[in-house]
Amino acid sequence: MNSSIVNEDNKKAKIDMRGKRALVVYFSESGNTQKLAKTISDQVGGDFRRIEPVKVYPTGQELFDYTKKERDNNGRPKFKNLNINMYDYDVIFVGYPMWWYTLPMIMYTFFDEYDFSGKTIIPFNTHEGSGDGGTYSTIKKFEPKAKVLDGLAIRGGDMQSDQTETVIKWLDKLGLAK
Repeated sequence: MNSSIVNEDNKKAKIDMRGKRALVVYFSESGNTQKLAKTISDQVGGDFRRIEPVKVYPTGQELFDYTKKERDNNGRPKFKNLNINMYDYDVIFVGYPMWWYTLPMIMYTFFDEYDFSGKTIIPFNTHEGSGDGGTYSTIKKFEPKAKVLDGLAIRGGDMQSDQTETVIKWLDKLGLAK
C-alpha cells in the first residue's frame, strides 16, 4: 500500500476542508474500486459519482484483450454524463483500477474532459501488485495547474475485507479524518 501523501515540495500535506466542497468520482469494473470509493465517501462526505462507459466493457478474458488493444491504440472511450459542474468542487478524490500498469483509458478521457486548474486532486486506486504504477505522477502531468497529492493504493483482493481503518489512517495523514 502506498499511503504517502506529498505535495510539490515533498512535504506532508494537510488540507483544511472547512468551506470546501468534495467530490468522490471513480471508475470500477470489478467492484473493488467502487467499494474503496464508497469507503472514502463515507468518511469525507461530498458528492459521489461513478464514471460509466457509454459502451459497456466485455467480461473475462475478452476484457483483458479489449483493454490492451484500447491502451495500445491510445483509445479514449466515452463515458456517460456525470451530471456535475467541476467548478463546484475544491477537492476531488479520483479512483480507478490499474489496467495494464496504468490508468484505464476511460480515465484519460476523464482528464481530457475536465479542467482541474486550482483544484486539489487526491487519487486512489486498486491493483493486483503494481501499487499506483506511477499513475499519480501521470495525473500530475495531465493536470499541471492542480495540486495533485499522492494517494492510496490498495490491492484489489484486500477489498474483500473492510478497509475503513486503512482509509481513516490515510485521511488522517491528509488532515481529513473526522
